[in-house]
Amino acid sequence: MPGSRARRGTIGGVKLLRNGRILAAAAAGLLGLGVLAGCSSTASTAGSPVAQATQLGPKSAYSGFVLTKPYDLPSGTFTSTHGGTTAVKAPAEGDLTLVFYGFTHCDDDCPTTVADVSAAWRGLPAAEQKRITFDLITTDPWRDTPSVMATWLGRFDLPSSTGLTASWDVIHDSGSSVGVDVEAPVNRTGDYQVTHGLQVLAYTSDGKAHLEWLVEQVTVPQLRADLARVLSGAPIE
Repeated sequence: MPGSRARRGTIGGVKLLRNGRILAAAAAGLLGLGVLAGCSSTASTAGSPVAQATQLGPKSAYSGFVLTKPYDLPSGTFTSTHGGTTAVKAPAEGDLTLVFYGFTHCDDDCPTTVADVSAAWRGLPAAEQKRITFDLITTDPWRDTPSVMATWLGRFDLPSSTGLTASWDVIHDSGSSVGVDVEAPVNRTGDYQVTHGLQVLAYTSDGKAHLEWLVEQVTVPQLRADLARVLSGAPIE
């Protein structure tokens, strides 16, 4: 898995990418850092949401991005792998809910992301593990039934995980509400792939995502250290 550290600097108005290819550079005069996305390159990028993030400077204790405009919880009502319907909820005071948009037929980026989150989570003390939940919102509601998602998530030894699905419109609008680009496949035949943002969003008890990561830009130890620091009560700034 990628372990290179991202360049330090600020990004603003950086559109999401796909397959590791830069779609838009940062504003003039600022260091550019791509926000990676999804698993296909077939759909148009016109009107894609714009990620607003500031990467912390060299003295920061965080390896992820602190969001300049924290996102509210994803909108919409979803069907859960645990049964019934639910919304994405804020965690208890001091805890964390991680949200990732992805799908089970993804060739590489989605399993790599979930595996890295699982590895970071498993390296934490048991008491801290219990304070983190992980919500996977599918970007492929046509194939990702609750049972399919439950089986797929079970491969990653992440017992706090929940798979969520809904109609395409709910999923698309939900992603847009949190700055995650989700694009419908042009052709849903064969082993099609779905373009989507790869951010892992970290929600705190105020119902806001103040921090996000890209597994292409952080190592598992860095992600684990960030999780532990947030759980310790350190400010996200």
